[in-house]
Amino acid sequence: MPGRNDVLTNREANNGGQTKPHFRLILAIITVLGTLALGGCASSGRYGPGAGSFDTVVIDAGHGGHDSGARARTGVREKVAALDTARRLAAILRRHGLKVVETRTGDYFVTLGRRVEISNRHSSAIFVSVHYNWARRPGARGIETYFYGRRSERLAANIQREVLRVYPTENRGVKQRGFYVLRNNRRPAVLLELGFMSNSADNSKIQDPRVRQKLAERAAAGILAERSGREP
Repeated sequence: MPGRNDVLTNREANNGGQTKPHFRLILAIITVLGTLALGGCASSGRYGPGAGSFDTVVIDAGHGGHDSGARARTGVREKVAALDTARRLAAILRRHGLKVVETRTGDYFVTLGRRVEISNRHSSAIFVSVHYNWARRPGARGIETYFYGRRSERLAANIQREVLRVYPTENRGVKQRGFYVLRNNRRPAVLLELGFMSNSADNSKIQDPRVRQKLAERAAAGILAERSGREP
């Protein structure tokens, strides 16, 4: 199908190569509208509007108390590794001047509803839930980040890009899922799965406090990149 400019070119040819004033006006309007449309597409980006401006990060360490989470092949269970990583992340973000709210700071159980309630209570905030993974198949490995709402997708992608730098494992990608703490959250919210405790290679890294520190640092870098509006 010919474009609008093709149609105008044919009309010019039928008028001896002379462009009438009203045709020139139409062409100018089409050019301006096309430029604005392209500019709008570029500014919205692949990942939609993003999390916007925020000054608070709600950090949610998965599990806790009687809920131990994933069992490791060797070493501490998920609730311990998740809390350690979350507390490291909180400390880093505070050093960068962000307000941080932690859903738990010790080994105790917090319901999913309470975690979401804490997040929804804070305006100008994002929610980051820290977890480690487990699978029956011991070969399953890698890092993945989940989101639910459209405003959370770019945040998830920014964090995923950064945490993949920490240790060699599979990039399992950014995925949309309706986990309770995501679908019931009124704030941009993501859930991180930072490796499989059921996989010997991943778990050997997860059990190292230095690796958990690096994961916290890179997760913070992804959060700060999102705050600056970076397209991953």
